[in-house]
Amino acid sequence: MRVAAINDLSGFGKCSLMADISVMTSMGIEVCPVPTAVLTAQTGFPSYYMHDTSDMVSHCRQEWKNAGESFEGILTGYMPQCRVADDVQDFANAFKTDNTVLLVDPVMGDGGRCYSNYSAEMLEKIKKLVSMADIITPNLTELCLLAGEDPERVLEAAAGNDGIERIIEIAKRVRSHDLQSIVVTGIAVNEEEIGNLVVHLNGADVITSPQNGRSYSGTGDLFAAALLSNVLIGKDIVEAVKATADFIYRAVMGTDAKDRNYGVDYEKVLYEGIGGQR
Repeated sequence: MRVAAINDLSGFGKCSLMADISVMTSMGIEVCPVPTAVLTAQTGFPSYYMHDTSDMVSHCRQEWKNAGESFEGILTGYMPQCRVADDVQDFANAFKTDNTVLLVDPVMGDGGRCYSNYSAEMLEKIKKLVSMADIITPNLTELCLLAGEDPERVLEAAAGNDGIERIIEIAKRVRSHDLQSIVVTGIAVNEEEIGNLVVHLNGADVITSPQNGRSYSGTGDLFAAALLSNVLIGKDIVEAVKATADFIYRAVMGTDAKDRNYGVDYEKVLYEGIGGQR
């Protein structure tokens, strides 16, 4: 089983391709990395250098297509520039078949704020890519951007009694087709629990896990990689989210680092298994 992972590679931060490669490899999946950028550290650090490698997306598409390669899964993550989104869409068009699961993590912002790579043009390109996806994994901020909603206003409303129903309504508007699953990650259900909302063919489910009140860099990347892995080994989307949420919980609980930028110590729990397959 083989996945093309289109993402950046960061020296510090335990995110992006580092997460994709280690998590999916531990699940017995071959990972073919497509680096969109190489960074000394992920962009949350106060200082970092980024080397643009986005031309690798088109080079990989051309070379791998010429070689007759194929993929059971394609995962897309951070895109440093707008033009990369066009190349990623071309890559997906070239390799996606009826037997390929395309997971798009629309990396644009968090906590009601947009990342430095965000622009109105980027949003439109991400929307086109999202429309092709089988699974998308936005956080609440990214879901709002895709739906044209004010993230800060929705984040405030999410804490109310009808918060989840409001998020479900927004997610259903973002879905491009009935077979597409949307997993809205990292919803603060209450002070003790974090939730992941799954909107799928048969309805909507909220999967909750205990939380420690802290946030860490890279958990979205870990979630996307583990989720795609669990789907590819045969779990339905709800069971895949449950297994993935459990993995993230165990990784967070085992984390010693105080600085959120360094990410979670997920290496400690990889040997335990991510999807319960061991």
